[in-house]
Amino acid sequence: MQEVSITTEGIQKNLKNFKPLDALCEYIWNGFDAQANKIEIKLHTNQLRLIDKISIIDNGTGIAYEELGNKFKPFNDSKKAGNSKKANHTLPHGRQGIGRLTFFAFAQSARWNTVYEKVGNNYEYYIEMEKESLNKYDDNGGQKPEITNKRSGTEVVFTQLQEFSKEEIVTKIKEEFFWFLELNKNRKFKILIDGEKVSYEDIIEKRIEFFPDIKLANEYEITIVQWNKKLGKEFSKFYYIDSNDMEKYKEPTKLNKKSDEFFHSVYIKSKYFDDFYFEKEMDGQLNLFSSRGQKEYKNLMKAINDYLYKFRRKYLKEASDEFINKLVDSKIYPEFQENNVIDTYRKKELDNLVSTLYTVQPKIFTNLSNDNKKITIGLLKLIMDAEDKDNLFQVLKQVIDLDSEEIKELSDVLKDTSLSNVTKLIKMIEDRQEVIQGLKELVFNKGLYAKEVPHIQEIVENHYWLFGEQYNLITAAEPDFELALKGLILETTGKEEDVNIDHEDKNKEMDLYMIRQDRKGKLTENVVVELKRPTVSLGEKQLSQVKKYLQVIRKDDRFNMGNAKWTFYLVGNHFNTSGFLEGELENNKNHGEEHLVYWVDNGKTKIYVLKWSEIFDEFSKRHEFLLDRLKLQEQLWMKKHNSADDVVEDIIDNSATLKKPLIPKRREK
Repeated sequence: MQEVSITTEGIQKNLKNFKPLDALCEYIWNGFDAQANKIEIKLHTNQLRLIDKISIIDNGTGIAYEELGNKFKPFNDSKKAGNSKKANHTLPHGRQGIGRLTFFAFAQSARWNTVYEKVGNNYEYYIEMEKESLNKYDDNGGQKPEITNKRSGTEVVFTQLQEFSKEEIVTKIKEEFFWFLELNKNRKFKILIDGEKVSYEDIIEKRIEFFPDIKLANEYEITIVQWNKKLGKEFSKFYYIDSNDMEKYKEPTKLNKKSDEFFHSVYIKSKYFDDFYFEKEMDGQLNLFSSRGQKEYKNLMKAINDYLYKFRRKYLKEASDEFINKLVDSKIYPEFQENNVIDTYRKKELDNLVSTLYTVQPKIFTNLSNDNKKITIGLLKLIMDAEDKDNLFQVLKQVIDLDSEEIKELSDVLKDTSLSNVTKLIKMIEDRQEVIQGLKELVFNKGLYAKEVPHIQEIVENHYWLFGEQYNLITAAEPDFELALKGLILETTGKEEDVNIDHEDKNKEMDLYMIRQDRKGKLTENVVVELKRPTVSLGEKQLSQVKKYLQVIRKDDRFNMGNAKWTFYLVGNHFNTSGFLEGELENNKNHGEEHLVYWVDNGKTKIYVLKWSEIFDEFSKRHEFLLDRLKLQEQLWMKKHNSADDVVEDIIDNSATLKKPLIPKRREK
């Protein structure tokens, strides 16, 4: 029995902070330090299906018996560290000489069965240690190692364990080694747990093969990986790899400690690094190798860093939306009324400012407590409302570190933001009022002979705010269902693909198809509008037409992916005399919604029937406060038109016009 050169108190002091799963990972690192490229973990279970023994097997070089005294007797003085001043290589990982003793955090005993090579022969022996006597170890019972035909490597067996689940072991190992396995994937490094290879693809947010758009003397394979998890104790780094796939050097990127969760690794492989001097100081020696001072290296890193900054900026712009959503959900963000056009406008401008600030410097917000976030965003709102943007800009420049491009971007946002720009807001409301007045002419003035498609539909598809704020128009101009489905897929997934629907009514044409998603994108509200010309009386026939649309949609799962809602509006001037629609309205009164004539799927599918007079009345109610304050009355726009075409020409394209359809359909002439 040999003794370790330290007291029990000394071992406990140095190892007290080791957590069980962190300690387990130390033994996997030991295998890679021993030049293994394959680590197998076997979880042995008892009759109660509890893990009672763990084996970690590597195919490395083993532990030479002649070096045992140097490896096990000294404590906190590992020979792995060598003369290295910095952790500029991933391996060797162990540098403190304590990894072999960390088993005490999760097991009572550890046994190393190791095979090593010496002078053409392989030798086998064991080492054992107990938790109660960490300063002692059994070196093969005092016997010399024996020659064996086994391959070199080491198996460490842990017994009398604390309770572990396989799931937590797999998760911990994956989160500890994912970036390292990516670094060494060309060297076929792998970790297996009960025979199953540990995969880390679910931790990859994006993997990009980057090709510098500059002329370089050497060829490079550059992979930028964005992770959706923190890299454990590892920073986001550049890894320089030679032509033999060996890591030569690593260093942090310039985007660490930004408080933005932009976790990334950059792997750069080239023969250029086969003989490269990475140290910044030359120590007075003549440099005979490629080095950081060369133009090739400087141009390469500038190209990578420029791309990395743009990549991060794009990510932050996307992440800022999610950040604002979290603030709203946590009641930190100021409250705005969704149905109030002014509040909708004010929130959009505040969102724009917060998003830009987050993109420029996330730590403005992320380093604050929730109370301080609420105060900061509240102050931003007050300053914006007061139109004091110049002072805001000066304050922001003082408290955050901005480069010239960031200063320009922030300046442009503040310049364009106009919460109190009454002229712009009044113009939009005036133009909405004109649209209402124009539609009134078309539907109430029989002498204009307004038609459905060239007149009413032409206006509505440009002013679909009539049915609610913040919709996106997918299709207009009487799309069939295949065109509508193509637009739905494009809007929700970003992918454009050809579609085919197997239904006898697939060629029926809706007037308008709109969509909007909730803040988290988890709920998709689809809206279909069916418009009827003023002379058509609404009744059972027209409602049946809308129900046919509904049946086509219900038969195709692609229309109903996720948490989808469908709302249909049948719009006309008046009901016919049959009393059918009045009966349907009465039958659906129990749902507590006006204009509702059909309700299924627990309210996820609804049909409403609206008269134009009701739409106009709803507009007046929604804008009553604003119209009163701005002294805008319906009589403000008293222009009368000689034809329906003149009405359309006057209001088809004004400041109230919304975005064009995502997938327009060319009208037949």
